[in-house]
This record gives sequence, C-alpha cells and structure tokens, in this order.
Amino acid sequence: MKAVLNVVALTALLFPQVASAQSGEKAGETEAVYRTLLALIDEMVGNGLLSRTRADALIARAQRGEAVQVAERSQPRPAAPSPAGDAPSGTPRPAVATAARAVEAEPPRAGTEVAARQPDVPADLKVDWSRGAPVFTSRDGAFSFKPRGRILADVQTTHGSDADSRNITTSTLRQFRFGAQGTVGSHLFYQFEADFRRNQTEVVNTFVGYRRRFGDIEADVRAGSLLTDRGIDVATAAQSNPFITLNVNSLAVAPNGGIFLMGLAGRASGPNWHASIAVHGDRVDADTGNSDNRILLTRAHWNPIVWRNGAVHLGGWLYDEAMPGRNATVAVNTLIAGAINSNVRVDTATLTRVDGSRAFGAELGLFRGPLYAYGEYGQRRLARGPGATFDEATYKALSISGGWWITGETVPYQTRSGTMIAPRVMKPMMGSGGNWGALELVGRYEHVDFSDVPSGGTGTTWTLGLNWHLTNYFRLMADVSHWRTDNIIGVAPGRDTGDTLSARAEVSF
Repeated sequence: MKAVLNVVALTALLFPQVASAQSGEKAGETEAVYRTLLALIDEMVGNGLLSRTRADALIARAQRGEAVQVAERSQPRPAAPSPAGDAPSGTPRPAVATAARAVEAEPPRAGTEVAARQPDVPADLKVDWSRGAPVFTSRDGAFSFKPRGRILADVQTTHGSDADSRNITTSTLRQFRFGAQGTVGSHLFYQFEADFRRNQTEVVNTFVGYRRRFGDIEADVRAGSLLTDRGIDVATAAQSNPFITLNVNSLAVAPNGGIFLMGLAGRASGPNWHASIAVHGDRVDADTGNSDNRILLTRAHWNPIVWRNGAVHLGGWLYDEAMPGRNATVAVNTLIAGAINSNVRVDTATLTRVDGSRAFGAELGLFRGPLYAYGEYGQRRLARGPGATFDEATYKALSISGGWWITGETVPYQTRSGTMIAPRVMKPMMGSGGNWGALELVGRYEHVDFSDVPSGGTGTTWTLGLNWHLTNYFRLMADVSHWRTDNIIGVAPGRDTGDTLSARAEVSF
C-alpha cells in the first residue's frame, strides 16, 4: 500500500515538472502524460485512498508549482542519506525522493477519511459523520463502531392549581446519556448506555446480540438490560418521540420494574410487520439477595396497508408478571403533565402482598405524508397474594396523539418496528446555506383511570406542542398542557385543574 501512495505522491509532484517540460518535449506526449496522471489521481479517489477535496487541493498546488504532500503519518521519518553522485550540491533532488518523504511527513487532517496512510489505522477504515457522531466502519461492513449520546435539558412551569405545591417552576437534565454501539462480523452486535440524570446514574440499553437475515425477514436475539417492547411510545426512542414526555400508558400500566429491564428477547420483522417475545427480570440494581420478578412479554404489529410515504398500523402487546416475594408492593402514581413536576399526578394507595399482574395493550395508527395520528389503550390488573387487603386493582390508560410536519417532511414511521424513528429534515440548519430546519405541530389527549384501585384517582390532559428540528438530531420543543385531576389521596385531594408549559433543548446522536 505504501508503494501505491508513493506513486500518488510522485504523480502529484510531477505536475510542475510536466508544465515546465512544455518547452523541451513534444506537446502531445506531455499532454498524454498529464492526462494519465490526472486519471491516476481519480482512480485513487474512487478507491477511497484519497478524498476528493484533498485531491483537488493537491492538483491546484502542484499547478502553482508548490511542494505537494499527499499522504500522512504522525511522525516524519528521517531522510535516508543520498548515495554519492545522486545529485550534486545545490541541485534540486529528483521528484521520487521528495515524494517518498511527503508520504511520511504530513500529519492527518481533520474531516478526511484516514485510510491506510498510517500503519496503525486499518486500510479499510471508513468514517461517516452524517449521523451527528462519527461511525467507524470497515469497508467490507463486517465491523462498525458508533458513539451514542443524548442531552435532554428541560424546564417546566405550572400555574392555575388550587394547590400551591403544584404551582412551581423547575428544571432538570431529563436525560444525559452516553454510550456506543457496534457490530462484530456479520451477525454479532452490541450496545451500552449509561444515563446520568437528576444526579443519579442508571444503566439503560446495554446488551449483546446475534442477528441473521432470511430473505426479507430480519431476526435477532439479545440479552442484557433491554427497552421493553410495549407500545408505540415506549418502544420509540426519546429523541424520536413527538412530545417532551412519553404518554401516560408508558408508566401507568408498566410492570413493577419500569421500562428498562434485564432480560432475553427475540425479535423477527418483515417489510410490514414485527413480532417480539421476551422474558424479563428486574432493572439493573444491587439487590442480589432476592429473586427477581419474572415477566413474560410479547408484542406484534402489522401494517395491512403500506404506501410509499406511510402506512396503517395495527398492534398489540401483553405481559404476565410474577412477583415471588411474600410481601411484594405496588405503588402507581402517574405524572399527568410532564415528567418534572412530581406534584401534578394521579395517586393511588400503595398495595401490599401482591402476587403478580397481567396487562395488555392495543395500538391503532395512520401515518401518511406529513400527517399522522395514533392511539394506545392499556390495562393492568393485579393478582392478590395471601393476606392481601384489596379485592381488585385495575389500572387503565388511554392516549391519542397526532401531528403535522408543517414543512412537508414525511412522518418518520418505520414499518419494520412499528415505531417512530429519527426524522429526515429536508433543509437542516447546517453550513452557510441559510436553511432553518423543520417545524412539527403536535397534539395529544391522555386519560388515566385508577378508580378500580383502592384510593385511586383519575386524570385527563390535553397537550399542544411545537417542535423545531434544526437538524436530524438537534431540536427545540415546547408543549402546553391543560390538565385535570380528581384524587382521593395525595398532594391535592379532590378536583383540581391547571396549566403546564414545558420546554426542551435536545441533541442526540
């Protein structure tokens, strides 16, 4: 490879020599050599050994008669002593000697692919910056590595409540997440992420997996700390969700462990469907002296109609949860107006001696062009254990969401997973082009009903929001919510109403 790069360097350095040789050689021969050298440079660019920008810069400098350096290495090598008689003192050295030193001397430049120019960098390395962070990939696609990161900075203010403790303004880093993902060979993959929020650290999506493809069907198995596949909103990453907070279904009917749980999951998907099945335990914690809860969870979706720019969505999920402890407890207090102000919530009594629970959910959605609407309903019923003091406990949640991409982007819905994904902003705010990104108008209705739970309340929220996507991975968000709660216990017993304004600055890669 070094010999090839030496040829490239020699080629570039010959340009001035060719230009000056016009007076002493036949013009036709000189022109032929010049064209051949240009073709050689183009070949190197096509093979990924030299970036187009770098090649053009080299050609321009060579045509001006300036010294040219083509390839790089972090430390220059000392020049080998010239054999006697190679060149008299004061005579310019031949281009070959100069080119050899050029290959060794210049350090890598930012923003270009480094491919075989350094002995410690694989010859087939590619670097792609289009996703907000560098993706390092071997040219045969067998290996890849991508850093992952997310910052969600939120502020929220509430007013209009009869309870002064609810009329507050507060802010937090909703998420500060960092990790990486990668592939090893054709089938193995991995991901790890840690979330630093509210001065606490939590291990979230961290797993290893194996995948295969069977025609149009993609299948994988993964083990570790997994995002539970339980509805459109839960299975959609936070940076792809149209709202600042997930819908009430996400936690109101969640198993005891929450959203990220240790487990083993298998998944298969086709062009317009997917199905998953998983067995989960508890979240990552330090409690290794007691048995985990056991959760069997499955979800599937199908798109009976698929257009070029959208689809109809039908889906559902269910789980069975066993709690082996003799004194298992369940406490469901659902935030109803964003995820920061913990005083605006629907409360229930804490139930003890619970043996387990069963839950199900249904999904219906329409996504087409810049418009979308989808609804989710979920219900969870607890099972009484020996000595339980409650007869029945059923938690219910409903949400209906919709949106319109004002600037004409297509709704980022993925038919293989039945979830929303990162958008493709048509005019991102990058460079000096003067583009201003994309605008998305969203609205949502939510209702939780815990009236079948001892001391359980109810709550309803209407939300209107506007999202400004500066790029595919940077956005500003604002949501205005009008809510009503009717609690029996908690911070604000009785009927109460109020308004909450939430805002977020977000970057995710």
